[in-house]
Amino acid sequence: MKIEVALVILIVGVIVVSIIAGRRRGAWPGALQRLHPGVAQRAEWMAPDDIVRGVEADYLAAQRWMVEASMAGYARFLSEAPDHFAGSYLKRQQKIVSLLMQGGKPRVRFIGILQAQHELHVRHFSDDGLSCYLLDGQTARKMITYEYWHARCVTSQSLLAGTYVYRMIYDRAARRWKIEDLIQQLPLGWDARNVSNAPIRLDESLPSVQGRDI
Repeated sequence: MKIEVALVILIVGVIVVSIIAGRRRGAWPGALQRLHPGVAQRAEWMAPDDIVRGVEADYLAAQRWMVEASMAGYARFLSEAPDHFAGSYLKRQQKIVSLLMQGGKPRVRFIGILQAQHELHVRHFSDDGLSCYLLDGQTARKMITYEYWHARCVTSQSLLAGTYVYRMIYDRAARRWKIEDLIQQLPLGWDARNVSNAPIRLDESLPSVQGRDI
């Protein structure tokens, strides 16, 4: 009898621990760490390493899905886009695909697929932990053009390396990070590998004069 009671208690304990662990995995936002507190233009909020890895994993998953969905057709792209995108980025992608669909079924359709190596850095979480910025340093970039109906490669073109800044937001219901906006492409020569601890200044608006216009 004692053994049976002990087994029941053990099973109940395992179930409770599993439920608590599951809730914790989906319970973000949690505690944030303040980097460079009180230092102008340097202070920022950062999340624990496991959350940062989650942001990076969901971003890469969205990039892989975009390639697969583009080759699978407009219908799949539109139906699954909300699983990976949100906000202005989602609206922009939906608008592009909707305009393409209005053109009817062309005899020849071309799809451009970007291949690249990604060097990712997650920075500047919001105070509530529900958004952050992701820098994607892309190297070995190549644009491959396919003829859609037969999935036949038509041509490929090598591109210069580039670093892109995305805004990511956390969807509590879906328990995943989504691309909310493409903020900007950083100037040529920017090395994303050097931004792990370097200060990054965030401006609400860009100056009226930029780059070669100075």
